[in-house]
This record gives sequence, C-alpha cells and structure tokens, in this order.
Amino acid sequence: MPSHHSSSSHSSHSSSHSHHSSSHSHHSSSSHSSTSRYSGIGSRVRPEYRERKNQPTGYRGKESRIYRCKNHDYVHYDESWTDKKTGKEYRAGYYDEEGNFYEDIIFSEHGKILDSATAVCRCDYCRMEDSRPWKDREKPCTHCGGNMTLVSQIDELAVDNSSYISSDSGRFDLKTIMLIAFCVLMAPCVIGGILSAILGLLGAESDEDKDYNSYYEGSSDYSSGVKYNIPDIGSTMYLKAGDGAYILTDQSDYQENSASGDYKKLLLDSDGNYYEKATDSYVWLNTDIDPPQFQYWYEGISSGYGEYGWMEYDVDDRTWYIEVAQDDWQPLDSAIYEKNADRMWHIDYDFVVK
Repeated sequence: MPSHHSSSSHSSHSSSHSHHSSSHSHHSSSSHSSTSRYSGIGSRVRPEYRERKNQPTGYRGKESRIYRCKNHDYVHYDESWTDKKTGKEYRAGYYDEEGNFYEDIIFSEHGKILDSATAVCRCDYCRMEDSRPWKDREKPCTHCGGNMTLVSQIDELAVDNSSYISSDSGRFDLKTIMLIAFCVLMAPCVIGGILSAILGLLGAESDEDKDYNSYYEGSSDYSSGVKYNIPDIGSTMYLKAGDGAYILTDQSDYQENSASGDYKKLLLDSDGNYYEKATDSYVWLNTDIDPPQFQYWYEGISSGYGEYGWMEYDVDDRTWYIEVAQDDWQPLDSAIYEKNADRMWHIDYDFVVK
C-alpha cells in the first residue's frame, strides 16, 4: 500500500516567511516551510479494515465512524435505534468486526492514554455509572462512596488508522435506472405520474440505513482543485479543548468559559505565527500547500533541525511529522515524543469543504 507521506513540494509560488520574532530572537535562523508531508494533491490511502459480520442494521441517526485499532475495528453509533424492518433494538456505542457491543472505548496513542480521555466507570455497590476524566477513574463513587470499576474498553489506535464518516448520498441502484428508462419510453400523458413514483423511490433511497457497508462505497481521497474552507482567524487565535485536540472558537466563548474550561489564547506576531508561552510553541496556518495545514514549531524540538523543524500532526494516523530537510518529512522520534508529550498540542480542523 503506497504511503501518503511522500515528501514533494506543493507550491511553486510559495514565498519564504522569516521565522524571526522581535520578542523571540532565537527563532531567526528558521523560515516557514513551503512543503507538507502530503504528496502532490495530498492523496490519502484508505487503510484495510477487518472483514465485518453480524453488524447492526437499520441505523438512521447521526453519521457513524470507524476506528482501526490493534485488536479490533470499531464502528461508533452516536444514537440508540430500532431497525424498522426487524424490530431489533440497538444501543448507542461501539461495535467491532464480529458485531460485539462495547459501551465505551478509550483509544490509546503511542502506548499512552491521554489525561484528557474520558472513562466510563461503574460502582461495585450501587451500580451507578458515570463518565469521568481518565485520571479520576479510581476515585470513589460520588453517590455512595463505593469502589468504581472501569467499564470502558481500551485499545491502541493503529499507526495508519483513519476514521471515516458514513455517507449514503448519491446512490442509484439498477431498479431506479430501469424505472427512469421506462419513464422515458412511456407516453407523455403518464410521465407525470411515473416521475412522482420515481421521486418517492429516490427519496427512500437517500434515506437508506447508514450501515457499515457505506464505508466501502465512499471515497475519502482529496483531489487537486478542491475548494478549501480557510478560517479567518485574525490577530488572536482562540482555542478550546475538544476530543483529544483543540478546536477553533471565538472571543465570546473564550471570555465566557475560559475561567472554568481548557482554553488557549494565542496572539499573532509580525512573522505570521501564533505563539503560546506556556508550551513555548508557535503555530502557523500554511495555505501555500495543498491541502492547507496547521504547522507547528516547538522550541527544544524544532530548533534542533536548523532552518527546518516545522511539524505537522496527522489526525488520521495520530502521528507527529517533522521536516528534517527540504521536502523530507519524517515521523517524530518516539523518544522525543514521549519526552515532550505533555506540552505538545494540535488543532483539529477540516479544511475540505463538504
């Protein structure tokens, strides 16, 4: 399976941006990267999933995702539902390739469970369940003080893991095609009625069950010329903690909730970087590459690569990449990651216009 981490340049018109900051002169030897770890048009390779059987059916709720892990491949269903055809009831949660149900999964990365992970625990005495931070999993029951047992299952995300969203739009089967052909051949006086029937069938088709099969039918490849959703960040970047990452938010949200939540506020410097003092790191939105990327500079890591050292976080394979030379992006050494994991953060943002 070819890798999507080839090291080729993406923009012949990309200008060099000095990384020097008037208040951080130790940056002066570096410049912004004009490349990305993605090759050419940024084609992503769909990983090979385990063969699935005994899967739930009839799901019509919010879109589901699949997670490829060391022990199993899990599809997550956000809502409980009843299959209208069979009358069988299904619970919200995770289903592996054998159809086994898991109420909750905690995904470890690089052999480590993040402190921001949330665990489901059950009291051995009163049987009450609650959701709590991973670091608080062994604390007594808040209801009766009893001992808590971990309900969540733990599995290691595959290195080349990608999570895909199910999609059933734009599907036409043979039945629909034959009906359309028949409609064209019919006399004009009955076309209107047949068209109405066909529209009804198409409507039903578009509301098909969002089952796992759609993962194999869809395409997640990027292509050249695709339009991107570029955020207008301005002079201040506001971030709030999401699911294992930070997501963009606005000033109002920051002012109202930052005192009681995990938020970041980064100011734009004269070189186009947003700086965070707590982790001594910079983030830059590189729109000169295809697809656009948030790129990161961590002092003590990036600064060891001379004029290179910009980093990217791959949300698909949960891996940091660092530019070690021109057009040469390599996975960050695991020992370096472990040493700096507590200070490394990234932004989860989808640039592709849906």
